[in-house]
Amino acid sequence: ESSSDREKIAQKVERDAEDIKKAEFMQDKIGEEYDGIISSITSFGIFVELENTVEGLIRFENLGENEYFIYDDEHKHLIGEKTNKIYKLGDKIKIQVIQANKETRKIAFVKVTDE
Repeated sequence: ESSSDREKIAQKVERDAEDIKKAEFMQDKIGEEYDGIISSITSFGIFVELENTVEGLIRFENLGENEYFIYDDEHKHLIGEKTNKIYKLGDKIKIQVIQANKETRKIAFVKVTDE
């Protein structure tokens, strides 16, 4: 049991270290655009994974669309209230890096608007 607890702690430390390194790597990429895949959808935003395995969050207000989104927990997707635009797992999405903080281990994106 003690060994299992130590393994869990070691895995968490490894994940945290990896997150710090990814945020540090992205700090000089702010403003750059990338293609990504929606890897998770939550009640507060969309997580997008880039080809280089970096994952960041697009908060609802950074989806670049002037509307309210309804989170469908059962189907794990978002639906735009006015446009009926649907975001779901696996969708491709173009993003711009707006924040990367190694202290908080967080990376933030904004959706690049379709033109």
